Amino acid sequence: MPLGYQGSYARVRAYLRLKRTSPRPVAARPPSPRAVAGWILRRPETLSESEQLQLRTVSTDCPEIAALTRHVRSFATMLTER
Repeated sequence: MPLGYQGSYARVRAYLRLKRTSPRPVAARPPSPRAVAGWILRRPETLSESEQLQLRTVSTDCPEIAALTRHVRSFATMLTER
């Protein structure tokens, strides 16, 4: 008894053609660690609306980054206002 795929090459070719031509879901590329670090280290008022939104999104997705942002900004306040 032979083992393996029992279908035809035409069926495989049709399946692959469908997979290659179907639209792929477009996923937003995550920001680089360098960009996120830059957003955290800069004064909040100097960030553009887009950067503020991206930082807010990253902070929502990762609670550790949200905590880090709070700590860095608290430390920056201590250094500049004391």
